[in-house]
Amino acid sequence: MKYNKRVLTLGWGICLLGALFYCYEYLLRIEPSIMVPQLMHQFHATAAVLGVLAAFYYYAYTPMQLLVGMLIDTFGVRVIITVAVLLCATGSLIFSTAHLIYFAAIGRFLIGFGSAFAFVAVLKLAAVWLPKHHFALFTGFATALGMLGAMVGDVELTHLVRTIGWKLTLNVGTVLGFVLVPIIWLVVRNKPRTNAQNDVAVNANYKETILGLWEIIKNPQMWIIGLIGCMLYLSLTVVAEMWGIPFLKSVYHLNADLAASSCAMVFAGWLIGAPINGWLSDATGSRRLPLFLGGIFAAATIAFIIFDSSYLSVDSVRALLFMFGFFSSVEIVCFALGRENNPTRVAATAVSFTNLLIMLGGMVFQPLLGEILDVTWRGRFVGGVRVYSAHNFEIAFYFIPIALLFGAFLSFFLKEPLERQILDEFD
Repeated sequence: MKYNKRVLTLGWGICLLGALFYCYEYLLRIEPSIMVPQLMHQFHATAAVLGVLAAFYYYAYTPMQLLVGMLIDTFGVRVIITVAVLLCATGSLIFSTAHLIYFAAIGRFLIGFGSAFAFVAVLKLAAVWLPKHHFALFTGFATALGMLGAMVGDVELTHLVRTIGWKLTLNVGTVLGFVLVPIIWLVVRNKPRTNAQNDVAVNANYKETILGLWEIIKNPQMWIIGLIGCMLYLSLTVVAEMWGIPFLKSVYHLNADLAASSCAMVFAGWLIGAPINGWLSDATGSRRLPLFLGGIFAAATIAFIIFDSSYLSVDSVRALLFMFGFFSSVEIVCFALGRENNPTRVAATAVSFTNLLIMLGGMVFQPLLGEILDVTWRGRFVGGVRVYSAHNFEIAFYFIPIALLFGAFLSFFLKEPLERQILDEFD
């Protein structure tokens, strides 16, 4: 398809609106991390139970990745993401009004269910509306917008929790969602009008999508790509989205506001790093080297934060957290790799399968870290809430640099785009 100036401008606008949904769902995703003591008190929960409650988002989000790509590839983006935003807003409403942890879990599950469509829908829009050489760059921009939502959530919502309470703070996300629903419906379109005669190149039928998914599953490269992304994304699923603020409060003795603003530096690193890493990967034509270096440097920075707590100042910790986010944001290159391994008509299916493997980290490791905290806990309560020591958090965080190094090692088994093209010519 030829991308004239008008189509390209409209495409960027539609894609950015889709990315706004990703920004919104990310704000909802990180809400439990800013109200850990309040939720533990409200639901009489241990760290393990709270980890499971937060992970209910991923219990819906992760397995849905097997379906969202096929649904989007088959039915288009517009209707799907309108309903998805509505589900997120409804889940937020249920979570904010819950008096029992079971209803709170239902709310988190609905948020995860709706959010499952966000990033895949954005990348499907990019695959249809933007030239291929803009794909990794836009993936970086979309990720940056999501990080902006997370940063605002960490800092501003922490302030609101302290001033108006956690339940009223959750209502902010509910209202934003119900406002976003009609805007998405009125503006987003599945494809450019000029491509109407070539619809088969944009959307696959259901049978083609199923066959495409099977080909994706059989491709060893897709599993390597997903596992590398999963390891890098632990910087968000485990640290920034859930346990980073309690870690900083316990290990570095920061108050709630300072811990939240410090943890937001991980999101800031992603905000800056994702577009830069996407652009660098596109500009150099390399996927393997950025992923290897990103994993190594991310492991080094988080190791400093975990093991050198007695020697680091608050400013040093904030700088390291920013670097941790910056280096691990190279994860977005995994989506470009997933896209490059598959045709456009099943682009969303390929991206969603990649996303499924990446998001396993949140589903598995958020509760696991809470379980480790409970196992190492020494019986201290304050105000009826369990208090975990710096040593508990340090033990729980040990696996993060190891996982990042494992991801860096896996990058040696990736095939670069040019290598795949050469191999395809000889097949």
